[in-house]
Amino acid sequence: MPCFLVAAVLLIIFVGYALSRFLTQADAGLLNTGEVVRLTLLKVLIALEVLLPIALFFGLMLGLGTLHHDSEIVAMQASGISESRMVRPVVTLAIPLALAIAALSIYVRPWAYTQTYQILAIAEASSDIDRIKAGQFYLTRKTVLNDETVLNGETASQGGEEQERAIFVENISADQALARIFIRTRIDSEIQIVSAQTGDFIERPQSQYHILELNNARIFKRVDDGPDLFALIDHFTMNVANEQPEPPAYKVKSIASAQLALSRKPKERAEYQWRLSTPITTLLLALLVVPLSRSRPQQGRFARLLFAFVIYAAYYNLMGVSETWVKQQKLTTIFWVPLFLALVVVLSYTPWHRLRFALAKCKND
Repeated sequence: MPCFLVAAVLLIIFVGYALSRFLTQADAGLLNTGEVVRLTLLKVLIALEVLLPIALFFGLMLGLGTLHHDSEIVAMQASGISESRMVRPVVTLAIPLALAIAALSIYVRPWAYTQTYQILAIAEASSDIDRIKAGQFYLTRKTVLNDETVLNGETASQGGEEQERAIFVENISADQALARIFIRTRIDSEIQIVSAQTGDFIERPQSQYHILELNNARIFKRVDDGPDLFALIDHFTMNVANEQPEPPAYKVKSIASAQLALSRKPKERAEYQWRLSTPITTLLLALLVVPLSRSRPQQGRFARLLFAFVIYAAYYNLMGVSETWVKQQKLTTIFWVPLFLALVVVLSYTPWHRLRFALAKCKND
């Protein structure tokens, strides 16, 4: 029960954190409600491979800490139940969970990252006007590869430039009629400001551009290599790029595990080793709990939690550092960290008092 309670608390905290990030983007018009929900669920699936081992580790610490506090462990040992027998229920819980985490890490993780990148690519490709909300500023930044802007019959082309655009529409009707529009576009050091009292947005799904028609438009444009331009135009038409979502760029986290297993690239090798390490970590942390939770009766059920947290934090920091070193080709494997943890587990179970007693007896003899 403590494991499930810790897992529930961690999931609630993580869902709140993920939602806060995506809702900020949704408020700016970058994401819609459905995308926020899907991205949050995908983030939770990705995070489970870390959250579940934490829940198991601290849940077992709480459970065994309570038994030590209530002198139940002392009573069990006085009844002839050894510590090795206490390991059985821990392993019975840890092994199925480790297998589930292995499935999450090896199969679900790349799938979830692939879906995440696809959703973000679709969101980024959606037209600016199509995503804005009435009464809110919408900010976007993108690289313009081939964009043509028609102004007074003259065509200007920009390629490979950073475009920053701020859009504000006070009211949007159901038929895409706009009221009180403000659009500020900056491409490098050039700035264009367009404002209008009314306008219409005409969607053309099969065309390269949507159409934004503005009535009584005021236009100001500042350029580096010429005079500034100011114009009043009764009917002004702007092309809004109808971008199609491009396939997500190469992302090592979205590559299938079977493909990573055959790779010799440092980043792909580090990602594959991380995926394999998560179930091993789960089992080792669970085994470490039994000796780590040892405490004197009435000492307090939370007496060893701080020490357990330090061990956990140190371990995962070492895993993160090792993964970075593998990517940088400073190391060839991250498995020395789980191996070190396994050594700590073995030393923790070693009956040092018996060894000291045996050595003292040998000296006396």
